[in-house]
Amino acid sequence: MNNQYLISVIIPVYNSENTLDRCLGSIINQTYKNLEIIIINDGSKDNSLEKIKEYQNKDSRIVFFSQENHGVSNARNQGLKHVHGDFVQFVDADDDLDLDYFRQQLDLIIKNDADMAICNNDHPFFYTTFTDRVYDMTKKEDFLEFYQHTFAATLPWNKLIRAEAVKDVHFVEEVSFCEDELFFCSIAKNIKKIVSNSKVLYHYYIAKSDDNNSAIVNIVKSSKFWENKSSFYYKGLLCIPFRREYFQDAIDKKEIPFDDVNELLYRRVFDFTFYQYAVYAGFNIPEECMCQEMINIFTDKNFIASVKDQERYGLRFIDFNSDDYIEKVKKLNHYIYTSYQDIYSNHLDLHATICAISIFVKMFVEDIKDVNSVNWLNKLEKALINNSTNEAKYVNKLFSSK
Repeated sequence: MNNQYLISVIIPVYNSENTLDRCLGSIINQTYKNLEIIIINDGSKDNSLEKIKEYQNKDSRIVFFSQENHGVSNARNQGLKHVHGDFVQFVDADDDLDLDYFRQQLDLIIKNDADMAICNNDHPFFYTTFTDRVYDMTKKEDFLEFYQHTFAATLPWNKLIRAEAVKDVHFVEEVSFCEDELFFCSIAKNIKKIVSNSKVLYHYYIAKSDDNNSAIVNIVKSSKFWENKSSFYYKGLLCIPFRREYFQDAIDKKEIPFDDVNELLYRRVFDFTFYQYAVYAGFNIPEECMCQEMINIFTDKNFIASVKDQERYGLRFIDFNSDDYIEKVKKLNHYIYTSYQDIYSNHLDLHATICAISIFVKMFVEDIKDVNSVNWLNKLEKALINNSTNEAKYVNKLFSSK
């Protein structure tokens, strides 16, 4: 692969002096050299700006713009205004890339005439299991499979995107959580083909519990989030009206292969319950607090709508209005909490979130028909029946020992 294509790398920076060396070092030393590195200093109060200037003096590919603090979405939008490249890449200032990231991702896009290349990352909570394949986003099954894959499928930072696909779109600045997923929803109509890379090329940095710059840390540390409903799940619900607008507009214009907006609208609401649980478990939130959060979510109308939407794929769930429903939720919480403690404390080579969703399937799915294997719950149910994955074996053993 020669250097004929220009890649624009957008990096929002806010108080990132401790991670910029690792981040920028991984970018300026890429094997693919034709880059413009656009840094938006979003009102940093530490020495980030001085460090950015140091790197600009070393590398003329770096341009930076400073502004008052307006948040990561605004900073990314400012970066998009300065893009001159054929492709766009977003990088968080505390993450870093494999040194061959751009060469590999660009090579896949060109060879497959794709609009986007996505790779696996090493985030311990939001797992990714992409294989080497191509998603035809004009086909309903491929679109669904990609969109429900994990949150990493919809985040901006683990993918290289053709610049034409992000032209005239922006991050929603009035939404402060899951705004990056909304960005994917807004560009989905422009993405006709996605190629995935099974290699782990993007390295995600996990904020420490004392990192007050982290939105995730601040949510976890907020006082009694399980009582005031200020957790990830409820913040994520704020995205639903925007999703409806983006997807309905694309459906009306026949730009995506769907007729019913609800088939996409609630797809991520269900998932979020278990992904946020993984984060909370990583921060050692007490079980009784997790249980109250679980009860709050499992009685929320949006969650129930999300789960019931899965029935179009042949699943049948327990009665959500049964007298013992809350007791089952409490038992589910205990099983999941126990499994997370076991997996993390004993360093088991398992995807804890897959185990959590499998436990839900084991307890809440009553029947399955052999239809549309694209659905995530169908796949986990079949894995449990066949005992075909390490996660399924773990969950089956967990229930057999009770």
